[in-house]
Amino acid sequence: MSDVRDTGEPPQGPTASRMGATSARGIALLVGAVVLGIVLLRATEPPSSLADASEGPVQEGTTTAPSTTEEPADDGSTTSSSSSTTTEEPAEEDAALVLVANAANQAGVAGRLSGILETADFTVADPANATVDVSTSTVYFAPGFEAAAADVADLFDPHPAVEAMPDPPPVAAGDLSGANVILVAGPDLAG
Repeated sequence: MSDVRDTGEPPQGPTASRMGATSARGIALLVGAVVLGIVLLRATEPPSSLADASEGPVQEGTTTAPSTTEEPADDGSTTSSSSSTTTEEPAEEDAALVLVANAANQAGVAGRLSGILETADFTVADPANATVDVSTSTVYFAPGFEAAAADVADLFDPHPAVEAMPDPPPVAAGDLSGANVILVAGPDLAG
């Protein structure tokens, strides 16, 4: 039998070197995992959130090249000055993506209304179910798409109300499909 005594001091000898090597490997694995996690997070795009969807589509700004003008200096030579201008292009109705969400609790309503919108030359996302119950229909719009939402409302009788997109939108995030105009179809449009 071996005589093992607990003296409260750290182990010495071969046992101590194995514990040190194990600790070093553990730390190296932990550091490697953190670095790998950071690399993977930076390499992937973040998921779309409902808050992003209510802001509408990303509008790309255009920058004009700096213009250079030559001005005479007091000594007869010329000096150059430059300026640049950044402008944002307004949203176009053609860029509107319309989603019909069924809140009428009747099968096929969103599909039928999507067909009407397609016939009117709107770009239409796959129909979905609304996450809210409504008694009357409403057309919601993301910023810059109010005119498109009004055009959608004009197609139907009775005309649905037109309102800014609520936060969160009235459809599940997975059903949003990047839509910037959402028709929440209630029982008034179901018939």
